Amino acid sequence: MQLIGIDAGGTFTDTVVATTGGDLAVGKALSTPGHLEDGVLASLADAAHQLGVTVAELLSQTDILAHGTTAGLNALLTRTGATVGLLTTAGFESTLAIAKANKVHGLTDDDLSQPTRWVKPPLLVPRRLTRGIDERVDAAGRVLVPLRLDDARARLEELAAEGVDAVAIALLWSVANPAHEEALVDLAREVLPDAHLSVSSRLVPRIGEYERTSTVVVDAYVGPLVSSYLARLEDGLRQAGFAGLFVVMRMGGGVLPAAMARAMPVQTLHSGPVGGVAAAAMVGRQLGHSHVITTDVGGTSFDVGLVIDGEVMFSSRPMVERQALAIPVVDVTSIGTGGGSIAWLDEALGVLRVGPASAGAVPGPASYGRGGTLPTVTDAAAVLGLVDRLGGALRLDPAAASDAIAKHIAIPLGLPVEEAADGIVQVACEEMHDLIRRITVQRGHDPGDFALYAFGGAGPQYAGRYAARLGVQELVIPALAAEFSAYGAIASEVRVMVERDILPGGLLDSLDRVNRGLDRLEGEARRQLSGTDRLPGRLGEGAHATRTVGLRFYRQIHRIDIAVGAGPLGPADVELLVDAFRLRYERMVGTGTARKDAPVEVVNLGVHVVVPLPPAALPVRPVGVARPTRTRAAWFAGARVPSPVFQWGAVGAGQAIEGPAFVESAQSTAVIYPGQTAIVDQFANIRIAGP
Repeated sequence: MQLIGIDAGGTFTDTVVATTGGDLAVGKALSTPGHLEDGVLASLADAAHQLGVTVAELLSQTDILAHGTTAGLNALLTRTGATVGLLTTAGFESTLAIAKANKVHGLTDDDLSQPTRWVKPPLLVPRRLTRGIDERVDAAGRVLVPLRLDDARARLEELAAEGVDAVAIALLWSVANPAHEEALVDLAREVLPDAHLSVSSRLVPRIGEYERTSTVVVDAYVGPLVSSYLARLEDGLRQAGFAGLFVVMRMGGGVLPAAMARAMPVQTLHSGPVGGVAAAAMVGRQLGHSHVITTDVGGTSFDVGLVIDGEVMFSSRPMVERQALAIPVVDVTSIGTGGGSIAWLDEALGVLRVGPASAGAVPGPASYGRGGTLPTVTDAAAVLGLVDRLGGALRLDPAAASDAIAKHIAIPLGLPVEEAADGIVQVACEEMHDLIRRITVQRGHDPGDFALYAFGGAGPQYAGRYAARLGVQELVIPALAAEFSAYGAIASEVRVMVERDILPGGLLDSLDRVNRGLDRLEGEARRQLSGTDRLPGRLGEGAHATRTVGLRFYRQIHRIDIAVGAGPLGPADVELLVDAFRLRYERMVGTGTARKDAPVEVVNLGVHVVVPLPPAALPVRPVGVARPTRTRAAWFAGARVPSPVFQWGAVGAGQAIEGPAFVESAQSTAVIYPGQTAIVDQFANIRIAGP
């Protein structure tokens, strides 16, 4: 079986091909904002070239193509999404404007330091495009105020006259009775047949009108762009010869069929970074690392996640760009510090800063020679000699990088260009180091219990600096570091997740509705998966369902999901479930925090149906010793130092490389800093003990 994983980032698009013969090939191309499918096809062409085949031959032999994309996230970041109209229960039109009384969760450091000046999340739906609908359902699902279809049609016609591209529907207590929302769907298809529809009872049947409404609005906001992009990409792939299963990485883990991703595009927001965390969990099991800090340095951002006890960590009620979401998301925290992040002088404070603005792929850093004139982290690395090319064919221009740094940083600060460039890299690495400490130490984790994995196109260049002083057990630069998120897409599984909040109640008293609810959800999940008719061979028959019951202490905000068996739950299961909940709670919060006398209630039911994909194993590297192919003078500790350059594909298993040195592949450059010793393992991962 042949698999392809593709990650379309803000600067580069990466491809990993796991061939039927057990080989791995990679491809890389600059991303193409506005027409991301062009960058995907160019990356595929590069991978096909490495294999000595045409794109048509490559795709015709591929069974599953898994894609991670940040198209929706970029639309949210740049506020270039759809014009959205919101239908909600009359009297609740200000739900998003009021936001939450809790002014802590998801806020920036600036907001936390000045709570009296807290700025609410920006509204993705202007008030003039919000319409209240005369209807009302109570918490038990009883209709208190019938839906008036004529009135609802009039509200939709008003939105049509405003030129909306998408409609978000979020009525009060639709989680208990979705009939009114379904009636609005039928009307919307008549009045606005071309609009993207996001419906809360279908997308996110969760209690809490603010998070539920916010999620539906975000889905509608990114929906037309993501849906049209995925449709164009799939059409292009089919025309190029692909006849297999097209799946998309979901930010809640795993992949889902592309048709489902088009129907619920909010699930794709963080799908790129999530692929890297999934790959880290798999490689961690292979290398014996149960606790892993994942660090992904791309062109526009630095993303950090955690794997604990071999499990990817989730955020059940996350915030993405200050927009509250009511869907589970792999817990990845990002800052705007990447290779393309622009360095600038803060005139008010007289200090050097890096990011969050990025040069992106167009025009890119000054060293790309594509029209960029502002200095970036990549430009600083080029001036220092840490890297001289990206993505194989892209040769960097250190003279152009030097000019940009001199004009904007070095001359204003009165520094030599090399010192200014080193300062840029140092500031960027300190920002990365600080985020890692916040994700670990401030959450009660000791970095000394973790290995740190550094990937992304720029991760191998800077990991030796930003991992310093953390005290981690080991720094690992994976063999497919530059394509790690793409690799994670094919290291995942096809996953359909269906969840529903229920009114809180004691578990023993709620067994009947819990059992009925789990049966209904499993049937719905399997029906969704049955539409995946391109699962090759007997792969679809390997689907298995996992049922979960969401428990929490009485009146707490957050829940913990506990897996249960396939059969109906009985009274004898209640004590076991509660014990499992208390044990998990203390692992997350601390020993002794789960009081024995505190009542536990059930608040959520979930079913995950998973189809495992065949493993895309890394080839084993033979033992051997390679000599450096050349020497490059690079700036270390205030001076140019001649440093050997090794080819990543030539170094043998067990080979030790003393820093300063470089290990290059066609896609990335790993920097071994002075005082560090790297060992290349049997899978070609670069491992540095306690940097």
